[in-house]
Amino acid sequence: MSYSDINWTQRSRYNDQARSSHSRISLLSTPTEEPSFVRNATTANTTTAHSHLNKTLSKLIDRFDISPRNASLGDIQRQKDRLVDKFSRILSTQLETSIVENENDIANTIHTQLQESRDPEKAHRFGHLYNKLASRQILEKKWSILYLLSLTGELPSSSTSDLSTLDSPRATVSGLQNLHHETPVTAADYLQPPTSRPYDTHSSDSPRNIRRRLATENASPQRESMELDAAPPAVQLARAREAHGRMSEAIYVSEADLLRDLIFLFQGIDGQYIRYDTQLNDHVFTPGIEVSPPITNMVFKLADIGWLYTKVRNFVNDNMDSPTIGLVGQSLCAALQQELTEYYKLIAILEAQVEKQMINNQVTSQSLTLKKLMIWTLDCNQKLRLMSVLVDVCQGQKGGALIAAIHNYTKHGDPFIKNYLTKMLQIVSKPFYEMLERWVYEGELDDPYEEFFVACDRTVPEEELWQSKYTMREDMLPAFLSKELAHKIFSIGKSLNFIRYSCHEDTLAEQHQGTFASTAETPTNTLDKQPFKYGETEQVGKSIEVAYTATSRALLNLLKTKYKLMDHLKALKRYLLLGQGDFIQYLMDILWMNLSKPANTLFRHNLTGILETAIRSCNAQYDDPQILNRLDVRLMEIQKDDLGWDVFSLDYHVDAPINTVFSPTAMHQYLEAFNFLWRLKRVEYTLAAAWRQWVKASREFTQLPELQQDIQFAQLTIQRMIHFIYQLQHYVLFEVLECSWDKLETFIEHKSVDLDSIIAAHNNYLGEITEKGFLTGPKQEALAGKLGSIFNCILQYNIVLEYLYKYATQESLKRSSRGLSDVETMSKIRKRHEDMEDQFTMQVLGFLDVLKSYHDEDLRSLSTRLDYNDFYTKFNDTSQNVNL
Repeated sequence: MSYSDINWTQRSRYNDQARSSHSRISLLSTPTEEPSFVRNATTANTTTAHSHLNKTLSKLIDRFDISPRNASLGDIQRQKDRLVDKFSRILSTQLETSIVENENDIANTIHTQLQESRDPEKAHRFGHLYNKLASRQILEKKWSILYLLSLTGELPSSSTSDLSTLDSPRATVSGLQNLHHETPVTAADYLQPPTSRPYDTHSSDSPRNIRRRLATENASPQRESMELDAAPPAVQLARAREAHGRMSEAIYVSEADLLRDLIFLFQGIDGQYIRYDTQLNDHVFTPGIEVSPPITNMVFKLADIGWLYTKVRNFVNDNMDSPTIGLVGQSLCAALQQELTEYYKLIAILEAQVEKQMINNQVTSQSLTLKKLMIWTLDCNQKLRLMSVLVDVCQGQKGGALIAAIHNYTKHGDPFIKNYLTKMLQIVSKPFYEMLERWVYEGELDDPYEEFFVACDRTVPEEELWQSKYTMREDMLPAFLSKELAHKIFSIGKSLNFIRYSCHEDTLAEQHQGTFASTAETPTNTLDKQPFKYGETEQVGKSIEVAYTATSRALLNLLKTKYKLMDHLKALKRYLLLGQGDFIQYLMDILWMNLSKPANTLFRHNLTGILETAIRSCNAQYDDPQILNRLDVRLMEIQKDDLGWDVFSLDYHVDAPINTVFSPTAMHQYLEAFNFLWRLKRVEYTLAAAWRQWVKASREFTQLPELQQDIQFAQLTIQRMIHFIYQLQHYVLFEVLECSWDKLETFIEHKSVDLDSIIAAHNNYLGEITEKGFLTGPKQEALAGKLGSIFNCILQYNIVLEYLYKYATQESLKRSSRGLSDVETMSKIRKRHEDMEDQFTMQVLGFLDVLKSYHDEDLRSLSTRLDYNDFYTKFNDTSQNVNL
């Protein structure tokens, strides 16, 4: 038999067993390989004569140098007797090892370690010696010899080393290489107990292991040994007797008993020898129990499974029926309970086999040991740790936030963790996706515990359904749903509710919902109503995209056809933005006298009658009656000294569902625009009347040569004012209103995708009108203020012209009756005339200065047209030179 024939497959068997817990369960449950568990105890031969044992031990002790310097023969003999007694008791104790009695495994371990040493020749020598050992048929338990050699090779070089690995056949055997170079080791060195309790190497800094470490170090026997060496002989003798008494009273627990206790611990139940200490929050041995350090290390690692199980089980029991955790949280509890059920199956199999092993009292290569138990519980240990993490991160979370918290852990490089959490999320997220399906397909928000990212305020009236009833909860939006997709989901359900409750089209909503798939021609356009599922984000996104397009198109078609959205927009443009020229001109004609009166003398019903007359007298009479019936007169709040011009306004009534587009804010902007345009129209109408009057006056007052210059001066000033107002009107009506309207109309007809986009486009339309029309913004307010001053100046100038015309008429009558002229009155009128003309010029210059600060091309073009041929610029330069 050669060394190469040795079986080296033990390591691969451990690796294969660690890959899958299913393979472990099948190994346990296969009838042909069913292990029978017996207690593997190594006992001393009680039939051996006590005297023969003592003689053998004495010879062994004589091989070591245990004699202290300057010690008397009596002291040496007493120390020798104590050691013989102690060794005898050790040999009489039932010791166990957790290793499998596999000769090839131990030989393989020693050989591998020697090959990794600096002197590979020793590995060849070991192989040669092992071949000789294997050929000796007289030896029955060769594995015991090899195991003893492996332990001997692992002995530390100092008494402070950790002996926690002495029971492992895979521990390093580097000590074998130094047998000929080490300092002689005394027997007392071999009797030193372990210095510390073993820790979990994977989490040595965890709070549980830190407590274990501190408790072990505080009770370190090695420290007691050091203190004993420094104490007086009498104290040493007393402490030695006390330690001897403790050792004689200690209870040594077999591995089978530990296995039985661990089965209980796996279920959260204290065992006979191991229990859970609530104060330490850790598992501890029953006082008086003696367990070797390697076994203690494995027991603590396995006991953590029970601690994790208890933590998960308590979470499930506390929250399974709790309404505060919500449906998603209850789904998490159900998923955890399902995993615990699989865990219970494994526990049942292990428990049955432990019981069978204890009954049969036999040990085979398939027997269950602590090491095998650690390997077989690797998967469930890892799953329980993952479940424990989920329990921690999900505390205080619910709904979409809970799903998002778990989803963050799926971004892991370990395939096992990623797949396990993905499978878990498919169960946990089921209530969330059911809410999503109902919202997308039916428009119903079934969210009793506020877990969905769409919220509903049921106190909001139906008139404000689109604007205020539904909102988004950002904190409940899972990370795997983008904000763009979430907005589409939000819009789908809101559109369905808008169709059902605001448009009162229940039949249309139901038909549209039922014909999503039937009306489609290609698979890419069909709304596949497959249940939404976590992990299928791409498919969910496609279904939502199709539903979004279909729902939005149905809503827009309904608004454009049945509720005539475009007709209302055009009516507002024609009447409130003065787009219907003949109607506005006729209305101005018949309202002139009434609006020139004090505001408190006006009555709304009288003005309404005038409005109806204006409608019937122009092309507006051919408009849709439903549109004309919405047009009305509005009188704003009256202030002291207000005229009718200051309080009069046209109004347009809107109701559901078009009031969603024409919101109160939007209608207020229309009102502001009308007031500005109506005032501009009034000034233009006033100047036109003044121009006609003074053209006629130039012919009427030819007999007044002293007034000809004044009349010419008035005509020139009126013409300058008309030029200013006409250029301003052209800018507002064409460059602002018409250009903005063209953008809005093109967007609604060809680019709108949903109602939100139409609302946004309409708001932009009004915003552009109010901004470019000098109604909003800090600079616009400055321009609006200057324009108001110019308008007032023109109106005041018209009053001066009225005085001048009245004076000219009186002078004409006097001349015809050979009366004398009133020179003083004429001088006052002329002075006021000149002042108003100068005031107008200065205000126009101020307005132009503000315009020049803008970078907008349209406003620069307006500035150029108003200051045509640099008329006002040159006038300003001339005035400055005159002042200098």
